[in-house]
Amino acid sequence: MKKLFMKPRALNKKGEPELTTITNNTPFAIREAFKSLYTNVLYLNIEDKCKKIAVTSAYSGEGKSCVSANLGITYALNSEEKRVLLIDVDMRQPKLAKLFSVDRKSHGLSEYLAGIDDTPNFIDIPEYKLTLLTSGATNVNPTKLIASSKMTELVKMCEERFDCIIFDTPPVTVVTDAIHLSNNVNGYIISTKADYSNVNGVGECIDILNRTGAEIFGVVLTSLKLKSNVRGKNGKYMSRYGGKYSYIQEESK
Repeated sequence: MKKLFMKPRALNKKGEPELTTITNNTPFAIREAFKSLYTNVLYLNIEDKCKKIAVTSAYSGEGKSCVSANLGITYALNSEEKRVLLIDVDMRQPKLAKLFSVDRKSHGLSEYLAGIDDTPNFIDIPEYKLTLLTSGATNVNPTKLIASSKMTELVKMCEERFDCIIFDTPPVTVVTDAIHLSNNVNGYIISTKADYSNVNGVGECIDILNRTGAEIFGVVLTSLKLKSNVRGKNGKYMSRYGGKYSYIQEESK
């Protein structure tokens, strides 16, 4: 799988990239990066009718939730008649409810796995043509819930309803939650961040996944700064993306 490069659109008060979803106003190169990732996922050699992809990272703050959300959005918007489910498995530091403007106190994955809800609280996101299952509001033992037989039952049930399930999971080197999902997914995508991730951390993440026999589909590099525009031929501007990908944008008149 190709390395993909993305630039944060804004910074929060801590100087960290704000988690945002792609829109028509998102820079062309970023949208194309996610389309490239979607295409790679689409043609993965997976025999299951329903693709089940877990997105993780070595540490917190490496963009895994951004990758999960925008891969799900891109998959849903570019696949006609494909049903896409996005599940926030990170019950410790969930991000997806806020990202999709869903009440963070609403029931979700944890309530279903804990037996509080008889059925999962699936939330349709019409704008992006996908379905979301948030992490839930109950603060319980995430590792035990993810490793439970009920999690396996949930995935099997979702396989009948959806064509692709994307799991946003906690960092592998911090907690073991993502590892306990390995028997229920086809494989993992590792999110890394430019000027933040380090080789040792990524290496440890890969080692942990390999020890469990998990399939690693590839690594995504996020938050790489776009280079400044340079003058192209015939009065046009060429915006170089990561020094490798480029496109031509007409100069405004």
